[in-house]
Amino acid sequence: KYPPLPDIILDNVPHIPWAFEMTEVTGMTLLSIWLLVMLFHKHRFIIARRFFAIAGTIFLLRCFTMIITSLSVPGVHLDCKPRPYGTWANRLYNAYIIWSGAGLSLQGVRTCGDYMFSGHTVSLTLLNFFITEYTSRRIYFLHTFTWLCNCFGVFFILAAHEHYSIDVFVAFYITSRLFLYYHTLVNNRAVTKYQESFDAKRTWFYFPLFSFFEQNIDGRIPNEFQLPLTPQDVRDFCDRMEITLKTRFADLTRKYAEKKREKKRK
Repeated sequence: KYPPLPDIILDNVPHIPWAFEMTEVTGMTLLSIWLLVMLFHKHRFIIARRFFAIAGTIFLLRCFTMIITSLSVPGVHLDCKPRPYGTWANRLYNAYIIWSGAGLSLQGVRTCGDYMFSGHTVSLTLLNFFITEYTSRRIYFLHTFTWLCNCFGVFFILAAHEHYSIDVFVAFYITSRLFLYYHTLVNNRAVTKYQESFDAKRTWFYFPLFSFFEQNIDGRIPNEFQLPLTPQDVRDFCDRMEITLKTRFADLTRKYAEKKREKKRK
């Protein structure tokens, strides 16, 4: 219905049909690395909690920006037409399709109108920042690789003409600022250092979710890695299972013997 808006980058970069798929491939690569980091990190539950808290906040903000202003399609190749969903059941079903496919075109998900701001840029940037923050500073090749994935992923979004340049810029800015603000507060012990100070009370007022999650964290957590399950944990689990099975077997044997005695008495 509406033609694409003028854009300084999209107007000068030719459309590459396969570029958006490459964006999602780089995103899946970063996600795989982050899952490995989170799995073997000693404080895996803390960093997972931080990741989901920041990601949830950003995507909640994205919901509001999509509702407030709907931009026209950034490229003429996009077939974006109104789709009457009808009942609430159909709307919930379509929402489930988008959620189950993680919003990825590789999963067959196609959406329209969700341009401000770019969710793919958010995911790429957030994964990059978390990987670089929670791995050793000495792993230069990994950090260089994740930054390259982040930059190339953003370039492929623009080359595919799936988002306006402002969508990508705003997404990167919001994601990076929120990540830095959150970690600046937690690394400076804004909540736990001086519980009765003015800054601590102000943090509790403006960032209640942050204060709730980080109230027992005292400063920066070390980047230490360990196996999620050690051989000793496996042995302890097997010992507990063995004791449990023996106890239940003994109980069943005792009950069976008691029933047998009662039958003989009758």
